[in-house]
Amino acid sequence: MKKKRGLRRYFRNLGNRFFVESLDFSGGNQSWFDLYHIHVDGTGLGNKSWRSRKQHLDALFRIAGRVEAKLANLPVEFQYWIQVSECDSSEDAVYIHTANPNGTEFPISIGFDSTKPRTTRLVEYLAQQEYQIYTKTLLCDNGKEELFFFLTNNRLGLELKSSEYK
Repeated sequence: MKKKRGLRRYFRNLGNRFFVESLDFSGGNQSWFDLYHIHVDGTGLGNKSWRSRKQHLDALFRIAGRVEAKLANLPVEFQYWIQVSECDSSEDAVYIHTANPNGTEFPISIGFDSTKPRTTRLVEYLAQQEYQIYTKTLLCDNGKEELFFFLTNNRLGLELKSSEYK
């Protein structure tokens, strides 16, 4: 396998590629989010090793912190969550959802389940974050079932609601 060059620079700049400041959080007529999400690992590089996955997750939570700071002043109702895949780093994302002119249901409700995760490192990492953790098994693009973690901040936005993972 060919070694990827420039990884040190890639990881150093990972959280800086996403310009949260360019999003409109004013609450005006053009300020809406239709299941808007930001993926950090578009190529799946985080699937290569735990070290790589952790660096992508660290960047995801840095971006989430910047989004949360902006959402704290959003004058309209919204839903906010972080979605993390147990198996595929490219699926990890920060989500924002508001009422929107596209007609997408708002607020959305996700029926969580109590599927137990297989990866303990990921569970331990997510448990260190200050979020409520929910799980749901979803069908992926390749037709396989995959476990997703939904992390919510009770102090921000409307709830997604359902049974919490313990």
